[in-house]
Amino acid sequence: MAASLGRRLYGRLPIPLQNVACTVEGARLRRLRFGGSFQRRLAWLRETERWSAERARAHQDEAVRDLVRRAAGRVPYYRDLFRRAGVDLGAVRGVDDLGGLPLLTKEDVREHREALVAEDADRRSLVEVRTSGTTGKSLRFWQEPEAIRFRWAVWWRHRERYGARFGERHATFTGYSLVDPGRDRPPYWRENRALAQTLFPMHHVTRDKVPAIVDRLDRGGYAYLSGYPSILAVLAGEMLELGRTLATPPRAVFTGAETLHEHQRAAMEAAFGCPVTDQYGFSEGCGNASRCPEGDVFHEDVEFGVLECLDPEPLPGGRVRGRIVATGFADKAMPFLRYEVGDVGVWREGPCVCGRATPVLERIEGRVEDYVTTPEGARVLRFDYVFKDAESVVEAQVVQRRLGEVVLRVVRRPGYGEPDEAHLREAVHSKVSPRLDVAFEYVDRLEREPGGKVRAVKSLLPR
Repeated sequence: MAASLGRRLYGRLPIPLQNVACTVEGARLRRLRFGGSFQRRLAWLRETERWSAERARAHQDEAVRDLVRRAAGRVPYYRDLFRRAGVDLGAVRGVDDLGGLPLLTKEDVREHREALVAEDADRRSLVEVRTSGTTGKSLRFWQEPEAIRFRWAVWWRHRERYGARFGERHATFTGYSLVDPGRDRPPYWRENRALAQTLFPMHHVTRDKVPAIVDRLDRGGYAYLSGYPSILAVLAGEMLELGRTLATPPRAVFTGAETLHEHQRAAMEAAFGCPVTDQYGFSEGCGNASRCPEGDVFHEDVEFGVLECLDPEPLPGGRVRGRIVATGFADKAMPFLRYEVGDVGVWREGPCVCGRATPVLERIEGRVEDYVTTPEGARVLRFDYVFKDAESVVEAQVVQRRLGEVVLRVVRRPGYGEPDEAHLREAVHSKVSPRLDVAFEYVDRLEREPGGKVRAVKSLLPR
């Protein structure tokens, strides 16, 4: 109720006071994310950047041993779980022994949230985190402020690889409704001066407002942009359709929270004139992988946790696909040990061209439950190649309601017509399955999940 009241009061404020409100909240976030040990962590992560494979594994092995002992001794849930499962703590010597421990699921977190908090945790200092999830089922848990700062230090090391520097002016495209959706004249943005940040709400990224948004970006002198790839890709597509690009390109665009698809990246790089990158992380903060500026792969951030490949499926070229299971080293108050994230990844053998020796993920394929089942029985998680050359499509989503059919939910550009529909249908038949029926739904905007995310593939089939 308090949050709802706060939103109503915010909506009644004049724009200058809304900017003050955004700045006050920004100051709170700055203390939480970038206070305490943040700068020390970031400095340390710069030093560990070029660890050898042996040094990285030694660090992970030691962290796993310490975490398992702490979980067994201080966390009621794990103490009971390990006892019932007959876990021999002395046999857990490192990463290779994690497979002998039980998995932690999202349902386990929902059901045993209190028992997952360590007995010696300072509960008054813990931060409650609520996630909506792309399936609509919320998740609540607690994190230590220092764990949050560790995660942000990992993210900032990634940003520094692309030339960004902490404290620089930047623009963020956000899912928060900071500007009245009915507003029909600029400014369609708000200022968070505590973080040198201009905030652009996603629901104002529409064709009629894009010229004003681009003008603001050109005037802002932003070092980098950040936001959901689905929002930034819509902006980029509209800019290209209008013949606009940024007069002064930022150094980079950082996307997150959703899978970045190649057709989205291509549109953004053309419109914004700079590299577009992403990283793989999640609110639970128990693992992370950052895209390499040189090798176009994800490097596991070994200082922060372990990403396991569960149920590995061999692929050509020494690659392997599997479900991602994460163990985090940062949070000692509510540790997530062998946590089933719900995503599928593809790992690759061999070193990266950049010389970093950490484990490499070639790509993140998406949610475990977000796949289309073909008549041949294949499970397809990615459809970005279907839309790669679809220049008349603003954004799209693939929905499966019944076996043998997919629905392409499409936001059209002016000029979209029957040839475009035929092209998409042929792309599905040639690249996914010739036996799939393809239906079309045309919408003004794609439906977003709580929190503002778009599920690129949405299966409504019973599992």
